[in-house]
Amino acid sequence: MGKKKKRLPWPVVVFLRLIIVSAAVALLFSYLSAYISPSISSIPLFFGLYFIPLVLLNLFILFVGVIRKAGVVWVTFIVLLPSILFAELFIRWGEIKKGDPGIALKVCTYNVGLFSQGRDKSYENTIREINNFLKEENLAVVCLQEFYSKDSAAVMELFPQYPYRYYHMFKSRKGPSFGNVTLSKFPIVNSGTLTFKGSTNLCIFTDIEHFGKRIRFYNTHLESHSISFTSIMKRMRESEKVTEEIYEVHDKLAGTFRKRALQVDSILKHAAATELPSIICGDLNDTPMSYTYTSLTSERKDSFRQSGKGFSATYSFLWPLLRIDYILYPSPIWSNIHTTPRVEFSDHFPVISELIIP
Repeated sequence: MGKKKKRLPWPVVVFLRLIIVSAAVALLFSYLSAYISPSISSIPLFFGLYFIPLVLLNLFILFVGVIRKAGVVWVTFIVLLPSILFAELFIRWGEIKKGDPGIALKVCTYNVGLFSQGRDKSYENTIREINNFLKEENLAVVCLQEFYSKDSAAVMELFPQYPYRYYHMFKSRKGPSFGNVTLSKFPIVNSGTLTFKGSTNLCIFTDIEHFGKRIRFYNTHLESHSISFTSIMKRMRESEKVTEEIYEVHDKLAGTFRKRALQVDSILKHAAATELPSIICGDLNDTPMSYTYTSLTSERKDSFRQSGKGFSATYSFLWPLLRIDYILYPSPIWSNIHTTPRVEFSDHFPVISELIIP
């Protein structure tokens, strides 16, 4: 006779079942985060930030549960099923979904991290490395966020291969300017800025003349969490009131979610007022499991989901978990190529897509 499986003490069983149910509920909340507006509730949005870790945790629980033949593991199995539908938001091996023939337009969005994240942290060297990279990629339109310049007038002298440009810069307290810059090899015939109340994040738009057709680009940098999780843990270790620290962080994140939702609404409202095909790209500071992404892709396609391969992450920290930079476009425009070169000039990776304009 085989050995009888040793039964765990009931307190341990209760604890393990609590972990299993908690992990399942957390994953369910992460699914909801893509559809619930922060104005209704910000709670699911926290779980959406950790969608991939939550999927991995539940897969681990499922694996261990199957080995131990635990009956409660069916809960984990059921809650994991919807994750299959969201998998293509983060990793993709499929074929390119082609559309009608047209003229190619190679586009890049890139958060340059104030030119302070390069390999040697040198401002001048980082600009030179990024400039060489843009030349090698032969890009037609480049949308840069967190652009930093000691003199806003110097923006016109940088990246000379782009004769057309539009930018909006905020003046910092120490003097230098930062903001968004759009560079183009095609004429910019109209431009403007969408500023957000109480924020130095912004969106600029440029109408570009491309072989007789006008296309609008929204170069976007949405509200960031502005929270270092290292500093959070340090504050909690040093604080005697850990609960208050948690509430403070929660309130700050909830406020960020609400701000970002309002910013998304203002961009979509502005884009709806033009008849031009509008491409929205930039650093959205949100993952695909978010109200931000769901809203912006309701009438637009995502270049990664149409022509990307492999992991989709655009933020170097905790790679390959975080995708927060996007190129989104309406039909009948389609993406023939999508790449995310892992160059070390910023804490973000550039997102490049060859768009076909029918």
